[in-house]
Amino acid sequence: MSSNPIDWSQLWYPGRRQPFTPDEMARAGADGPSRTLLALLLVNVLMLLLAVALVAPEGQELSLAGAIAVLTLLGAPLGWWLWWRPWRQPLMLASLGVVAGMVLAALLLRQLVPDREGRGGPALVFGAGGGTLVLLLWFLVVWRAQQIEARLAALAERERAIEMARRLAAAQLEPHFLFNTLASLQHWVDTRDERASPLLTALTGYLRATLPLFKQPTLPLSDELVAVERYLQVMQARLGARLAWQIDIEPALRALPLPSGALLTLVENAVQHGIEPSLRGGTVHLRARRRGAWAELEVADNGAGLPAQPADGVGLANVRQRLSLLGGPGAALALAPGPDGGCIARLTLPAPPT
Repeated sequence: MSSNPIDWSQLWYPGRRQPFTPDEMARAGADGPSRTLLALLLVNVLMLLLAVALVAPEGQELSLAGAIAVLTLLGAPLGWWLWWRPWRQPLMLASLGVVAGMVLAALLLRQLVPDREGRGGPALVFGAGGGTLVLLLWFLVVWRAQQIEARLAALAERERAIEMARRLAAAQLEPHFLFNTLASLQHWVDTRDERASPLLTALTGYLRATLPLFKQPTLPLSDELVAVERYLQVMQARLGARLAWQIDIEPALRALPLPSGALLTLVENAVQHGIEPSLRGGTVHLRARRRGAWAELEVADNGAGLPAQPADGVGLANVRQRLSLLGGPGAALALAPGPDGGCIARLTLPAPPT
């Protein structure tokens, strides 16, 4: 048996069965008709009036134009009403309203135009126009419902992708960092190294500050910075004077939403691939600044620099994907050599409104 049976009820009760919820309409159906659509409708009505003026029998031009005007005045508010209610019950009510309007117009026409021959043309316009109007309202409801359903499906797919990427990022960050730090801690405890206690304190602060954050798909930059600073404190406990850092963030950008763990991934890469391999160590410099409608976040280091043929690992690929999902096609991650050696990782994404 087919999993997609024919819905015969569409023949006598057309349209989407279930109404959209207020939340669904707010997420995917909050836009009004475009100015282009309204302009096209107006042009079509004017062209129809012009055609009536050219081909109507002599003496019936005004009555036929009046019939078209009545149909337009009836159809415009019904179309606007259905735009915000694109499902079957409102469509049925609107169709019955058109039929009632046509009956009322026929009765008025009979009273206003006693001559049977004289009301033949307008009656024909009302009959054909009423049927056409019902078809147009049906088309509007079906098209609008499909438009909203497609948007909801795209939003759901995007949310699933963000959630999967977030879980992947969290799964990559925690073991990698924790295993290395715990190995150092174990070694220092075994050798009674006095650095064990500060490292344990820094690691505890890092876990307390960061683990709850990975449950969220996005974070304000200010929250992400807390995780970054805790991470740098842990790494400084391990590397000592070989690691220094500076943070230079415009205050207005502290509310900037970021994919959770994105900035931390870049800082982790700067330390692991830039500072740790360098015998002299180095400095990690974080900057955030606004450039027009965009915000730029830089993680620069003066360590070992990029390899001869740089390639994204899983972490950077994950950041790129989540950045694109969050900020659209203009959002980007770029890597470049630093002016004093090392590497600059630059995140670009839409800036919050000023």
